[in-house]
Amino acid sequence: MLEVKNVVKSYNPKLSLFTKNKLDFKAIDNVFFKLKEGEAIGLVGESGCGKSTLGRLILRLENTTEGSIKYKGKNIWSFKGKELKNFRKQCQIIFQDTYCSLNPNIRVIDSLMEPLDNYFTELSKEEKTNKIESIIGFAKLDKDILEKYPSSISGGERQRINICRALLLEPKLLICDEIISSLDVCTQASIMSMIKELREKSNTAILFISHDISAVDYLCDKIIVMESGRIIETIENKKLGLYSYKKDYTEKLLSSVPINHPSKRVNTIY
Repeated sequence: MLEVKNVVKSYNPKLSLFTKNKLDFKAIDNVFFKLKEGEAIGLVGESGCGKSTLGRLILRLENTTEGSIKYKGKNIWSFKGKELKNFRKQCQIIFQDTYCSLNPNIRVIDSLMEPLDNYFTELSKEEKTNKIESIIGFAKLDKDILEKYPSSISGGERQRINICRALLLEPKLLICDEIISSLDVCTQASIMSMIKELREKSNTAILFISHDISAVDYLCDKIIVMESGRIIETIENKKLGLYSYKKDYTEKLLSSVPINHPSKRVNTIY
């Protein structure tokens, strides 16, 4: 479904003090991977390694410097008109910032109605409302929330609304960009359960961007490890502690995951 091939993204060309050549900062450096239909891949790495930049490149929110990104066999930069609109409908992203993702001046129902007005013009207003109420039920939210403004609901509720808005378009590819990092632990668990249920009920491909490896372990089939803009390792997903990895950087990331069950912890006596 998705092929990212030798993609490079450079920023801010500058002249060095000691050479006449321009120096580019490569946020993404020669990245290659494939995502199949219905597959969930976790993209992990420390802050600033290029995870979110890669997500924006895949959705044409930024231009690539080199390389190609193909969706269903076609270069995404070749899409125009109806093809581009269809690409926008089929490929959705959920951002980390729950507040800035929603227009603060309109009600929740208006934020949810907007994508339906743009992409499901054949539906009546009643059918659109029913579709919204159905997805709200899936997110385990009360219908009363539809009449509220973003400022009057919690961060967890806003993130659920953002997820609902993306799912209303029935996407084939869903990019989750650090969607739980700003939420409390209980809300994180409920959001992850919601995405897990989505996987079980649909054939949506998911690119889950996170620095929380335990969340990636819970959801994904495969893990891609990034460091300084490069993919340094791809590992098959198993239970935590049973990964087959080769890089020291990957080991450090895995060692940062807390051990949840007390019986698996090593007691230290001082």
